Amino acid sequence: MSSAHKAGILVVRRQSGYKDIPGVQYHFPKADYLKDVVALVDCLVLLYEPRRGGTSTSSGGRSAFTGFAFIDRVWEDPDDPTHAYLSYRYYTEFVRVVPLSLTSVSGKSLQRAVRPVDYREAEAVVQHGLFVEAQVGRAREGLTDLEVLSTVRETREVVSNRAVRDATFRFRVVNEAYDGRCAMTGVRLTNGHGRAEVDAAHIRPVEEGGPDSTRNGLALMKSFHWAFDRGLISLSDEGRILTVERGIDEPVLRMLPADRSAFLPSRPEQKPHPAFLQWHRTNVFKGSTQLTKVAR
Repeated sequence: MSSAHKAGILVVRRQSGYKDIPGVQYHFPKADYLKDVVALVDCLVLLYEPRRGGTSTSSGGRSAFTGFAFIDRVWEDPDDPTHAYLSYRYYTEFVRVVPLSLTSVSGKSLQRAVRPVDYREAEAVVQHGLFVEAQVGRAREGLTDLEVLSTVRETREVVSNRAVRDATFRFRVVNEAYDGRCAMTGVRLTNGHGRAEVDAAHIRPVEEGGPDSTRNGLALMKSFHWAFDRGLISLSDEGRILTVERGIDEPVLRMLPADRSAFLPSRPEQKPHPAFLQWHRTNVFKGSTQLTKVAR
């Protein structure tokens, strides 16, 4: 069977003991899964989040498919020859999670972290996960690109259509994770049609290898999006706002909270991932990583 008609499932725990980075790489023991992973290179894989894997009830998994990707390549862990990595291509999160019951796969079979799945079932999961039902759309009119997300899309169209991928990313970041509020100021503004006036900003840009992952996203007012992309503002791993010493006007700085704590999602699976924040601080941010207080 060609890779165009093969599919698989990767079990991705919310709090993994492996060196996973959402939307970028998946870490696994070679003895258990290398053969299965290699067989799925260039293939569609569904990402399944199990219930087990969290440290508390609130951080436990959702027992559902959360997105999909294609496996790009596989390489050995240079620090541990018993483990290997795979990288994702066209990683896409669903606008709504998809229950396992939509497939013929049993929960027991997912005790293995990598397994094949019928390609037609995988396609059905993707279409279900990217479709926003009309009644949901009317309730949130103006908050997302409904003309894109209210039409069922085939997987090959999603991965090749930037408009669909952008609409999905915006929905997950702006609507679902940040409720239309700017991460830097906490301000929520809407236009006359109810659309939140914030951007879905990538922490690590797509052109620099960043994925369309909620954990690689921030909801930002346009002025702060501009400042973030140009390295005038950043975030610590703990969510503290960092700014350059010069280059930002005082009235803009006064829009930030006094304690410099960003307004981030409470759910762990929506918070910015430290790997992306570190990349931004290392490659983009032009200031010191030491926090300074805003004069009031």
